Amino acid sequence: MQKFAFLNYAIVSLSVFCLFFTACVSDNGVSSSDKKTLQNTSREFQYNYRLLYYYYVDQDKYLGEPQDYVDKVDMQKMYEKEIPWDYYDLYYMYAMMNDNFTYYVDASRAYSLLNSLRQSDELTGAGFRLDSLAFPDKFIIQKVTKNSPADRAGLKAGDEIVEIEGVAPTNETVFRRLAVASKGETITYTIKRDSTRITIPVVIDSYLSPTVELSFYDSIPVIKISEFVANTSNDSGTYGEFVQYLRETEKYKATIIDLRDNGGGDGDQCKAMTRALLSKGDTAIGIIETKADTIRKRQAFDTTFEINTADGIAKDRYFVFLSNNNTASCSELMIAGVVSNKKYPIVGSVSYGKGIGQTRWITPSFSIASITSMKVIDKDRNSYHKYGIEPDFSIQDNDLILATAAELAKEMKFKRIAGYGKTNTGHFAKQAVAQDTMPGFYLLPEEYRKKFE
Repeated sequence: MQKFAFLNYAIVSLSVFCLFFTACVSDNGVSSSDKKTLQNTSREFQYNYRLLYYYYVDQDKYLGEPQDYVDKVDMQKMYEKEIPWDYYDLYYMYAMMNDNFTYYVDASRAYSLLNSLRQSDELTGAGFRLDSLAFPDKFIIQKVTKNSPADRAGLKAGDEIVEIEGVAPTNETVFRRLAVASKGETITYTIKRDSTRITIPVVIDSYLSPTVELSFYDSIPVIKISEFVANTSNDSGTYGEFVQYLRETEKYKATIIDLRDNGGGDGDQCKAMTRALLSKGDTAIGIIETKADTIRKRQAFDTTFEINTADGIAKDRYFVFLSNNNTASCSELMIAGVVSNKKYPIVGSVSYGKGIGQTRWITPSFSIASITSMKVIDKDRNSYHKYGIEPDFSIQDNDLILATAAELAKEMKFKRIAGYGKTNTGHFAKQAVAQDTMPGFYLLPEEYRKKFE
């Protein structure tokens, strides 16, 4: 699932919310003629208006006066979509911000969305994968997902499954039929390990999927990163999975990192992974972030560069990056942070071009406010936002992409010469809706909309 997000989280207590709210209620930065309108709205509306005023990077272009968002929507349409009536104006206000990534999700929908952004997909099963290519006539376990039921039961990579519930699987179809079970049920596997037969019962349960996979192409390690999240099968999230595979492949001098179809995720995770590939003193990335100047009643900006204070564990390895049009946000941050320092090549197609980041607030009503509050720049203060990152080798065919990347990895000579895109990718064209049409929540990227419709 593509998330197209570079996220920071501002999960704070209601006491802090009340302090922020009180500080702004008399000196809120809006004109005096609009204070009456703002004061006549709900506490939730007032809080969110001020969030946008102080933190939305384009508030000077798109944030109007409070009355511009009150009683503007088609109430019948909102009712048909089962949006609670007291959130109508909020959804409309966020929809008018001209930014699919600045949006509002009310409390009835907030919990499931927040979980989807902070953890990998939840799966139900045993949690292992067979090596069908190398052993087509046997059932050899290729990988056991960490913290899965199979892992907890003691199954290991290399184990050969010879019986399921006392029955020998004669082919893949029989294997799959024997291995069907619901959550809470037990499947008993008989395995052969170092010529010893062992019977291991596995209780089927839910577990978090991995977000990083290791494979090999023409003897070159390929590390595929599907998303960046804090909670995965590894206790340290995507970063922990990534570091594990870097250590497992440390004898290799070159590695391919596949970020195709990775829409981003947790900013702390991808920044830590970027630093793992850089040397001491390298600048991983720069972030321009909005700040609330409540004294002067205005929006302020702060620029921070993240500089490596120590050598990364893979600083001397040669990397080749793979990207495509769905490589977005945190994935682009990682690529830009590494190649601007190390000049490693990129193979594939131009990236999505999302050089912005969002902060998420839990509001007083326990809803979620996602606001674009950050802009990403590289060590030279250049931005790829709206234009993406150009590959050095523009290739569409998957086999040719991998073959080219492997050849580059073997030679370890090519230095990046391409830069950022020259053509607007079109992902951030004007999209704000007109009055009386569906607001905020329905401007979410498609993968979010599907969760709640």
